Amino acid sequence: MSDITVLVAARSHAVSGRPARSRADATAAALALGLSDKARLLSAGTLPDSVARDYLALGAGRLEILECGESADVPAALLPALRDVPWVLTGTRSESEHGSGMLPYTLAAALGRPVVTDVLAVQPDGSAWIVTQALPKGARRRLRLSPPAVLAISAAAPLTLRHSLADAMAGQIVRTPVASAVAASLPTAAAAGQRVPNSKRRKLLEAKTVQSGHARMLGAIESPSTGGTVLQTGSPQTKAQAVLDYLRTHSLVQF
Repeated sequence: MSDITVLVAARSHAVSGRPARSRADATAAALALGLSDKARLLSAGTLPDSVARDYLALGAGRLEILECGESADVPAALLPALRDVPWVLTGTRSESEHGSGMLPYTLAAALGRPVVTDVLAVQPDGSAWIVTQALPKGARRRLRLSPPAVLAISAAAPLTLRHSLADAMAGQIVRTPVASAVAASLPTAAAAGQRVPNSKRRKLLEAKTVQSGHARMLGAIESPSTGGTVLQTGSPQTKAQAVLDYLRTHSLVQF
């Protein structure tokens, strides 16, 4: 068994809605294959052959798919295959689905391992890895991590995603049915949270008042009135005296 297992899945294309390769998962697979050409690609659920071939085009020789129903718990189906794997790599989140990004945390809690997110680079250091993690405001942090662990690779990692048609066609797709009883639910310690459909959208915020674009622009550039007197008639001497009186009233001049 390979020391590195990368979890991959399909996402819905933002325009066509068809299944496609996830860039976040592909980045994790490219990083793992750069460390070892024997890295194992694993998926659970439904993964069409076209999407599986796109992952094999990264240079992997084999992709294993644990087939389970749509209502099955994917993390529970993955647990038996990951218990003895030192390094588990995933993407951070899918590009188009709300509520995604919980898989690394769920697996780490179920396996009893540490999890490191937003990983940009990995450097082997004996049996351990030197992990470069992205922090807010462009900061970086390096950690020395010993196995076993779960790493969520950032989609912004500086990696080039290759696509070899020869590798895509030569790669092997292995499908293994998973019993519904095995993938029914997670252990009690990891069964936290609420599952929601992928298609459920967040409620959009609505403005309290409906205004035209011109009215909103005027409200942004115009200063609110603070009082005062507008002199539209009178001689220049009268207007100058009004200005001088205003300055004296507010102690802006001393004469």
